[in-house]
Amino acid sequence: MPEISTAKLSIDPALLPCGASARVLDVGCGDGRHIVEAARRGCRAVGVDYDASELRRARGRLHAHRVDLIAADASYLPFHTDAFDAVICTETLEHLRDDVGAIAEIARTLRDGGTMLGAVPSHFTEIPFWMLSRSYHETPGGHVRIYAPAVLFGRLRDAGLAVTGYRYVHFIDSLFWLRFCVRDLLRGGRPRSDYEAAILIAVAAEQRVPAWRRQLREAIATSRFIAAIDTVGALLWPKSLTFVARKRVMSAVARDAAHQRAGVASHTDV
Repeated sequence: MPEISTAKLSIDPALLPCGASARVLDVGCGDGRHIVEAARRGCRAVGVDYDASELRRARGRLHAHRVDLIAADASYLPFHTDAFDAVICTETLEHLRDDVGAIAEIARTLRDGGTMLGAVPSHFTEIPFWMLSRSYHETPGGHVRIYAPAVLFGRLRDAGLAVTGYRYVHFIDSLFWLRFCVRDLLRGGRPRSDYEAAILIAVAAEQRVPAWRRQLREAIATSRFIAAIDTVGALLWPKSLTFVARKRVMSAVARDAAHQRAGVASHTDV
């Protein structure tokens, strides 16, 4: 929901490569705030999202930055194998029915030794949110799973991606989502169909964002004091788990075997 989404990045942009020769892909790029950071570093930047409306929002954020935006399915990415030096995937895997296929595609398109910068909702907060609010996870396009770190890291490992670091982030976001879930619980009534739920989402998306929420969201990215509260609070009540993974260097034979197991094929250059 845009009215409670953070303006703060879920990744460390310093871990992105620099220069015109570097290629960076953002899978599930949403409003584009992460892939723009890659473009600012001079990279060849590509954003992919299944939702055309999200790509329109991202285009409005680009300004003078050059980013290629493509509508595509995360489980069947239209790029050659080993095409990218880094892949970003934040707050996306939890929405996908075929997360294993998407992770396999991310690994396939990432070069050996390349970096994946990812984030998923923290299971610490997801569990109570799911219990409080049916709308939180039953709304069309919402979350379809809760990731325990061991499960997520295991799926990454199976795809040839070794997690090298992780941390919990976005305390203030978790407070906004808690407010949403409690209000949904107290409201009591539930949409009678997916269509009715979609209408409610559309109406909510058109509502004006209160000034105080917009200012607080911006302050997370600009105020050191607010950022410090967000960082310390995330030790207790984080919204997201952010992680860094490296693609293991494999022999040609092992790479071909991994691609065959994933059941994917490269078919388009970036």
